[in-house]
Amino acid sequence: MKRLTLTGLLLFAALLLSAQPLQLAHVFSDHAVLQRETAAPVWGWGEPGKTVTVTASWTQEAVKAKVADDGSWRVTLPTGAAGGPYTLTVKSGKESLTVSDVMLGEVWVCSGQSNMEMPMRGFGFQQIDGFRENLLEAAEYASRIRVLNLKADTTHVVQRDMDFTWQHTDPAVYAETSAVAYLFAKRLTRNLGVPVGIIVNAWGGSRIEPWMTMEAVESAGVSAEDLAFIKELHETAGTWPNCVATCWNGRVAPIAGYAAKGFLWYQGCSNLGQGCYDKLQAAMVKLWREAWGRGDMPFIYALLAPHDYGQPDARTRPAFVETQMHVQQLVPDCYAVCLETLGAQHTIHPSRKQEVADMMVLRALSSCYGVPVYMPVDYPTPRSIEYLADGRVKILFNNVWSNLQSIEDRVIKGFELAGEDRMFHLADAEVDWDGQTVYVRCDQVPKPAAVRYSYRNLMDTNLKTSFGIPVPPFRSDDWPL
Repeated sequence: MKRLTLTGLLLFAALLLSAQPLQLAHVFSDHAVLQRETAAPVWGWGEPGKTVTVTASWTQEAVKAKVADDGSWRVTLPTGAAGGPYTLTVKSGKESLTVSDVMLGEVWVCSGQSNMEMPMRGFGFQQIDGFRENLLEAAEYASRIRVLNLKADTTHVVQRDMDFTWQHTDPAVYAETSAVAYLFAKRLTRNLGVPVGIIVNAWGGSRIEPWMTMEAVESAGVSAEDLAFIKELHETAGTWPNCVATCWNGRVAPIAGYAAKGFLWYQGCSNLGQGCYDKLQAAMVKLWREAWGRGDMPFIYALLAPHDYGQPDARTRPAFVETQMHVQQLVPDCYAVCLETLGAQHTIHPSRKQEVADMMVLRALSSCYGVPVYMPVDYPTPRSIEYLADGRVKILFNNVWSNLQSIEDRVIKGFELAGEDRMFHLADAEVDWDGQTVYVRCDQVPKPAAVRYSYRNLMDTNLKTSFGIPVPPFRSDDWPL
C-alpha cells in the first residue's frame, strides 16, 4: 500500500511538473538593469524537455536551452554597451514572455543590516542628511537609477524565487530605498554616465551567519568554541536573522548569479565583539563569489562607526574594527572604507550616509573601473611609531599623499598615551608641517610605552586626510583589553 501511495505521489508530481507554465525568475522583470558587456545568466522554469529560446533587442543572436527534468532552465546572454531601453523575450513552444524597459549598465548588490537598510526617508527620529535636496532631484534620476528592493522573509528552506520586481526610483520609491545604495548609485551614474541598478538586500539586526550556509560557516576555520556558539544560536533563534543560512536561503539564493559588478556590505553591529568575524566574512565573500561565478568580484564594505554601545569608554568597537580591517589581508579584492569621523552617541545609524556612499564610490571608481579620481582612496595607517626622549610620540603615516588635516585643524583629538602602568590618559596631538607626521604628548605620561588612537567605542576624534579620508582606530600595544 505504501509503495502504491509513493508511486502515485511521484506520478502526481511528474504531472504537475510537466504542466508547469513558462516562467522567468522575478529578478528579470520590467525596468531591470543588466550588467553591461558581460555574459549574463538568465533563468526560469518550464515544461521538462522543451526548448526555451531567449532573445534580446540589443542583439540579433538567440540563445537556447532545454528545460531540465526538475523544470529549470538557464541560458547565458551576452550583453553589450550601456544603453536602452531594450526588450527581453523568452519563448517555449506556444508560450512567450516579454520583459520591457530593460537597461544595460552597472549593477551592484547592496547588503548588510540596518545601516544598509536605512532608507532615504530615515528611521523614526533618525534622519538622513540631504534627504530634501535628493528628493527634489529624484525625478531627474528615476530612470537612470533602478532598484530591486528585496523584503523576503528569512527561512530554513532554500527558495528558488521571490516575488519582487525592479522599479524606477521616482520620489516615492526613492524615499524607501537604502540611502547608502541610492547615494552610491547616484554618484556612480553621474561619473560613468550609464544606468545603475541596485539590488538592496538588507535586514536590520542581522548577524553575518544568516547570510552564509552552514557549510561555509564550518569551513571558515573558527575555533571549536566559536563554532559551538554559532550553532547554539542556530538552534535557538528560529528564523530570526541570528540563525545560520536563513537570509541566504530566502534572500541570496534566489538571486545568486544575477550578473553584477560587485557587492556593497554594511554590517557588523550584531556581531560586535566576535573575534572570529574576519574569518566568517572571508568565508562569506568566498561563498558569494562562488555563487555568482566570479572569484574576483569586488567586495566593498564599511567599518563600524563610533557609537557608545552602552559603554562609551569600552574598547569593544575599535578591537572589532581591527578585525574587520583584517579581512583585506585574507581575501583579495576586498576593500574597507573607514567611517571613524561619522559616529554618533544617540544613534547607531550615522545620518551622513552621503559620506559613506562617497567613500564606497571612490573605491569603486579607482579599483573597479580604473577611473582616475585624483585623490587617494586608501585610509592612512601608521608607518612607524617612535618614542622620543622628550616624552613625545612621533607617528609617521602611510597613504597620506597630500596632508593629514587642513591648516585650520591641525590640533588632533582622540589620542591616548600610557606608561608602563598601562593606564591610558587622553593626550594632545598635532600634525607636523610635513603633513604626514603626528606628535603626541601627555603631561600625565612623561615616559610613554603605548599610544592608541580612537580606541574607545565612542570618542571625540577628527584625524583624517585633507581629502576627508578618516584614519581608523589603531594601537601600538598588544595588552589585554
